[in-house]
Amino acid sequence: MFRPPTLHPSAAQRAIGRNLALDLVAAIGVGVSMALVSALLPTIARRGGLDPIGLSALAAAPFVANLLGAFAGRFGPRSPAQLAVIRGAGAASLVALFVVPLPPVMILVSLTFWISLAFGSPFHLRLWGVMYPARLVGRVVGVIGMGRAASGALAAFGGGIVADRLGGPTAVAAAGIIGLACAFAYAGLRARAAAQPPAFSARGSLQALRDQPILARITLAQGFYGGGLIAATPLYALVHVDRLDLSLADVGVIGILAAASTTLAFLLWGALSDRFGPFVGLWAGTPLGVASLLAYAVAPNVAVLWLAAIGAGIASAAIDVGLTSTMTAHAPLATRSAAYAGLNAMTGARGIVAAFLMSGLLQLGLVDVTSGLLVCAVSSCLGVVLYARTAASISPRGLRSAPAAVPGAMMPATPAGPSSATPSGSVAAGVAARSGAPG
Repeated sequence: MFRPPTLHPSAAQRAIGRNLALDLVAAIGVGVSMALVSALLPTIARRGGLDPIGLSALAAAPFVANLLGAFAGRFGPRSPAQLAVIRGAGAASLVALFVVPLPPVMILVSLTFWISLAFGSPFHLRLWGVMYPARLVGRVVGVIGMGRAASGALAAFGGGIVADRLGGPTAVAAAGIIGLACAFAYAGLRARAAAQPPAFSARGSLQALRDQPILARITLAQGFYGGGLIAATPLYALVHVDRLDLSLADVGVIGILAAASTTLAFLLWGALSDRFGPFVGLWAGTPLGVASLLAYAVAPNVAVLWLAAIGAGIASAAIDVGLTSTMTAHAPLATRSAAYAGLNAMTGARGIVAAFLMSGLLQLGLVDVTSGLLVCAVSSCLGVVLYARTAASISPRGLRSAPAAVPGAMMPATPAGPSSATPSGSVAAGVAARSGAPG
């Protein structure tokens, strides 16, 4: 009796599936811990007595960490086991709030957490380059980013409930325990020996970025685009409270819509990136980020903010997938970690300035909420134009075939990047504008 042949996955396919499953577990841990640090810790610190200067320091912590990430070539991980240790240490630092729930300690553990992401992301991106085939990298970024975003949304909701019942520091510390447990997944990642990166200095990381014209151009574009989004962040609360007098339930709905649209959009942008090249999200998705800023500037009611939240979520996923995929496609494997560290450093310097800029102008009376948001929208719009000009300078065929043009840039695992979010989310990935690191 004839029996049709049974198709069994090859060893290469099993290796890819195993690594993807472990990457997804690790991304869930990053999403949970990042959500609590980003969403709840500032409010918890304020209720604990932290002054406005301290809150500004807390807001700047991820960008300071990104800037320090230029030294990842000296002090960052060089193996999956070391990556697990560094990411686990960052999550474990949050557990200190069980014992010492004081505002200065909150700033310290926040900085430690973000540094663990900044130092681990360049190596994690390199791992992606040797673990996953080039044809799948967009969908890999999408799946991992979706897992990170979904777990972060659930964690923010559940963390609020735990914070109300057991206290805010307890909720953040519990997220740290989850992040620590998930960090062990990194140690199980398997890649060829080529995954071990050469050492590089802070100057070398910036040079590696400059050596790739495409990457230098997207860094400039992201400076304007992400800078506008970051500068607008302090103004959102003024729209919620001063202009529209929203309830906490209204604000919660806005957050849920943004998280849901981000989660679903990751799969869309991942598939489009593999089909049309890594730049598709950068020129097609970022206009929605500008539209969200304009909506906040003129919003007469909460319904407009619902649309803004959906647009911002879709744009967030687009920039995450786009930056990570472009970095993977256009940075040679030998210098990819260094170039990514350079990108982190540049976005970190931008974020430190942008985090204080618009609130300072508002305090001086030079802008009001509406005009400030419009200025932010102009900055982000310039970034969109720069992204579009860069994409137009490269043919779609060139975008899709770019990895093959760089020897060793995207070799398959055995036959190669977040979310973050972004690999895991880059440090900026947890705040207003992601720089596109692994998660």
